[in-house]
Amino acid sequence: MSSSSRQVPVIVVAGFLGAGKSTLLNHLLRSSGATRIGLIINDFGAINVDALLVAGQVDGVVGLGNGCMCCTIDDDSPDGIEAIVRRLLAPAAGIDAIVIEASGLAEPRTLIRMVAGLTDPRIVYGGLVYLVDAGGFLASRRQHPELAAHIRVADLLVVNKADLLSDKPDADDLDRDTVLGAIAELNSTAPMVLTTESVVDPTMLFDPAPVREDGGPRQLSLDELLREDAHDHHECVDHRHLHDEYQSVSFQSVEPMNPRRLAVFLERPPAGTYRIKGWAHFDLPGHRGRFVLHAVGGRIRIEAASWSGEPPSTAIVVIGVGLDEEVVQTELSAAVGPDLNDEFGILSITRYFAAT
Repeated sequence: MSSSSRQVPVIVVAGFLGAGKSTLLNHLLRSSGATRIGLIINDFGAINVDALLVAGQVDGVVGLGNGCMCCTIDDDSPDGIEAIVRRLLAPAAGIDAIVIEASGLAEPRTLIRMVAGLTDPRIVYGGLVYLVDAGGFLASRRQHPELAAHIRVADLLVVNKADLLSDKPDADDLDRDTVLGAIAELNSTAPMVLTTESVVDPTMLFDPAPVREDGGPRQLSLDELLREDAHDHHECVDHRHLHDEYQSVSFQSVEPMNPRRLAVFLERPPAGTYRIKGWAHFDLPGHRGRFVLHAVGGRIRIEAASWSGEPPSTAIVVIGVGLDEEVVQTELSAAVGPDLNDEFGILSITRYFAAT
């Protein structure tokens, strides 16, 4: 995707108290490389990002030369998030992705509505990542039935502390099949990643940014600040992780696509899909430009762009967990070839045009 069409994803991270949200944020910041992350936090006191505090905090905002900008907001201040996001989108900040961390007692649907209500065309919804404490899920759900509703709206389920689960049927609340089955029953469509220490591949959530040229002396990026500490971290000692089922499937075609069939694929993607990105070529009268695609959790955003002299083509990447690559390729291949007699088929795509 060309840099001109690159948008900044806004990812919401939620989960009950103790599920591992702070650990996930630290992992993303530690392993983000050249990617600059804007971090918006509901409950800053619960987040242990010591390197940010070392860099210095001023009025709830931390700026790193090549790392993270961190802001704090109150749960009941929806008007404030628009201003914060605009600040993070300032060219000088150079932010590549924005992560909103919900406090453990927050209502994730409220944050989703807040993000959906943002009107800036430079951002795109990046999905709700919901963390579940595998060891305490069944007990927490009995005590807090509202957690079921939170899980139902998740776009990606991160089942953390999965190493605590047991394959013994008499393990009560730690029986693997019982715990995972109860989560899947609440949300059977969202991909489920099993992790220890909230280790999720950042490229599943957002595209990595290209390495920036060294412009001379600068403040160390967060991943550099944490690199020495990472040598003592368990993920550098044991490289076997539970999220190895994460997949990325690529599809390409020089033949034009059928808009109605492609829309069906975006609306009802194969099981395990978390997000879809890329562009499509339709070769229909009045619609021969590049159509940039972005889909997360059933939310679809499409933009019209030019080909900038390159030959028209379609390139789509499907990212998820437990994907059947053959199914993905077969369904996308079935969407090749426009129906020239379908006068209104393109409306299946243009109805998802991003607001400008």
